[in-house]
Amino acid sequence: MQLFRNELQIGFKKKDYSISVESLDIPNLTFSEPNVSCVLSCVSENQRFKLNGNLSCNLLIDCDRCLTEFQNHQDILFSLILTSQNNLDSEENNEIIFLTEDLERIDISPFIKDTIQLSIPMKILCEKSCGGLCSHCGINLNLQSCCCKSRNIRTPFKKLDHLISN
Repeated sequence: MQLFRNELQIGFKKKDYSISVESLDIPNLTFSEPNVSCVLSCVSENQRFKLNGNLSCNLLIDCDRCLTEFQNHQDILFSLILTSQNNLDSEENNEIIFLTEDLERIDISPFIKDTIQLSIPMKILCEKSCGGLCSHCGINLNLQSCCCKSRNIRTPFKKLDHLISN
């Protein structure tokens, strides 16, 4: 996604951008739509540009418990500072991209790519109450009840049960 310096210097509010999924080239991620939506605002101050934005996309992801593919909507808020200065306030919690004064276009695609990848949760669930798969027969417990008669749970601590009963 290319931003022009003259647009950044003027500043803008809630400008819509559509980013092609192919241009981001994110491996191991499947999008349900061909474009990622980005709403961006820019404020120019003291030889730096403060960008605030919202990325919106729909991903096709497999649930970690039941292995069912489902659509996951992501709304990702971000803040970014584009600057040529080296002395920045350390108390701000923003991402920073350094740029030279002679650049007319700034490419923030790598930042967008990283932001999308970092927004994916560690534990991906289709719903909070996902039952997962039966560990004995493999049936999806969200769709059917399991008819397994015995579920012997084998743990390495089974031999220590006699200590608790005493």
